[in-house]
Amino acid sequence: MKDILSTDLERFKAVVETYGAREEAWPAADHEMMQRLLETSDVARSLLRQEKKFDLLLQEQSRPIVASSDLLGRVLVNAEDINQGSLFRSLWPFGSLWQPAAGMAVAACIGILLGFSSPNILNNGDEYTLNDTVFSGGTMIDLETEYENL
Repeated sequence: MKDILSTDLERFKAVVETYGAREEAWPAADHEMMQRLLETSDVARSLLRQEKKFDLLLQEQSRPIVASSDLLGRVLVNAEDINQGSLFRSLWPFGSLWQPAAGMAVAACIGILLGFSSPNILNNGDEYTLNDTVFSGGTMIDLETEYENL
């Protein structure tokens, strides 16, 4: 009899820990056994009291925290201070855009002027320019004879 009572108490404890202290949440198959244990066993009633306290603690902790209107106002003011300016300012936070754009335009103009005004180094009339083929032979002997003819 004591073995049956201990197995019933173990099952009682497992059900109460799993489903909580509300009788409506307990499985229907265990409901009769649990009612019988509550009527006869001090251990079962103690387990149920502990579980009720735990359920109340869980309910208190699960309530949502409501922020005060003062806190909400401070958050909105800080958000406005942080996010000042337009979309352009968030994309280019380095100040005005005309200075780097003007620098790049001046560099491009100088490059174009130097390109037009520099002498053409490819057609300078020299005999050994880059357009002429210097070595057309396939062996070192051909190269030696070509340089001897110069």
